[in-house]
Amino acid sequence: MPLVKINGVEIEVPEGTNMVEAARMAGEEIPHYCYHPHLTIAGNCRMCTVDVEAGGRGPDIACNMVARDGLAIRTDTDQVTQIRKSVMEFLLKNHPLDCPICDQSGECRLQDYYMDHGEHDSRLADPKHKKAKRVDIGDKIMLDAERCVACTRCIRFGDEVTGTGELRLFQRTDHTEIGIFPGETLGHAYQGNLADICPVGALTNKDFRFTKRVWYLKETDSVCTGCATGCNIHVCHQQGEVHRYLPRRNDHVNDSWMCDPGRATALRLEPPHRELLPKVEGRPVDWDVAAAAAVRDLNESTVGVVFGAGASNEANHALGALVQKFFPEARRFLVEGNDPDSFEGSDEILIDEDKTPNRAGARLIGGHGGALEDGAALKAALDSGAITGLLVLQDDVLGRLGIEGPSTLVCLATYRTSTSAAAKVVLPVCAHVETEGTFLNRASRVQRFQEAVWVRGEGRSGFAAVDALAVAAGDSVVPSRGRDVFEALVQRHPEFAGMTWKGLGSGGQLLPASGPATEPTPEPAAPAPAK
Repeated sequence: MPLVKINGVEIEVPEGTNMVEAARMAGEEIPHYCYHPHLTIAGNCRMCTVDVEAGGRGPDIACNMVARDGLAIRTDTDQVTQIRKSVMEFLLKNHPLDCPICDQSGECRLQDYYMDHGEHDSRLADPKHKKAKRVDIGDKIMLDAERCVACTRCIRFGDEVTGTGELRLFQRTDHTEIGIFPGETLGHAYQGNLADICPVGALTNKDFRFTKRVWYLKETDSVCTGCATGCNIHVCHQQGEVHRYLPRRNDHVNDSWMCDPGRATALRLEPPHRELLPKVEGRPVDWDVAAAAAVRDLNESTVGVVFGAGASNEANHALGALVQKFFPEARRFLVEGNDPDSFEGSDEILIDEDKTPNRAGARLIGGHGGALEDGAALKAALDSGAITGLLVLQDDVLGRLGIEGPSTLVCLATYRTSTSAAAKVVLPVCAHVETEGTFLNRASRVQRFQEAVWVRGEGRSGFAAVDALAVAAGDSVVPSRGRDVFEALVQRHPEFAGMTWKGLGSGGQLLPASGPATEPTPEPAAPAPAK
């Protein structure tokens, strides 16, 4: 690996690393606007200029400088300081002074860098050039061209990621502004990323625009549940309410991106879409009463159990333990397909045809201790009366199959569905942002999610809801914490051998059988998240 020197400190970096990333590894942040780790190099903002002491010319831009043996740079010289001040002066020449009302305020690089590298004393004598403002360019995005610093991140995203290429720079010199071709609008499913990567608030997300000041929000690492890709996300929340999802960098899964339908899954977290109370025959009851009624009815039935593609690995593991201990004769099912209200479509970027977060995990875990049967077998068993009692874990099997359930239908549900509406007993399961656990994505990567907000209603974690049934049947089957259930799962299922909760880190790990377990992907110091 190349050995480089940054501000007098030697560091080895991987082959092909540019000096912005090399400095980050050395604990130094080089300011930048146009550079993004998952886009090509443009080198047009010049903010990342550094002095080259050895191994090249100086001064030069760090984003386009590849690490090589003997290269030595400095980021703190008087010349670099003056260059950055000059760059800031040019970028702010026509920028409006609307920070108090700008939606980007609080996570804007112009604000941040001005305090560190700005002139502070304006030399501007001419009036600012006015540019387009509040231009509706797509379903999700609003354009304020007067804020644009022409970094071209959005242009490169459209050219290199989505391949749609709607955005371009128009005019020249200080009249240059971002814009869209006449008659065109943004139509792809990744518009939210344009707001994410815009460093200055020229592109803002309509769904979040003027709803919450970002400095009030806390961020918790999690995983998107929109499809089997399992994009890494930040859950942005305040006082128990989730306000937005943002993509979290993971080079093994989603780079720095996520789709718009995945962001929209945050809207389902609100109470109108949720099952919040334990119920028996539609009437709210205590948890103990509901669990006891469920076990009593199942004990009087020929039982079928549906493992949940929308449930965590821990919940499916608890269900397997419950079945093995108290319903050993039960038939096991995993129903393919997507819920009726799932968004449609897939692509070669991130969106998978499977709109469940954990079908791979449910298939792997549910298949231990008995053969898993499919939806056709379940439908046939219900039609013939071979199954008279059905226990469903976080899955809308009735909606998927278009059938009626048996008289004894117990549903552990997060959201209101056809299955929960038809269930005799409903046990509320909290959403993934309200608990901790793991999912197994389409690439066999185990990824953990963490509690971000408090539990709505009387919901319990999926594994805790299953364990309530086990307690009603006679004995607990899993520990009380998600991370402890994961450790028990690892002991039970050899596919997870050697994994630990801590070892999963923020980036997850591949199942050992799928390849070498990777170290957690480090979070970038900047941009985070991909700003």
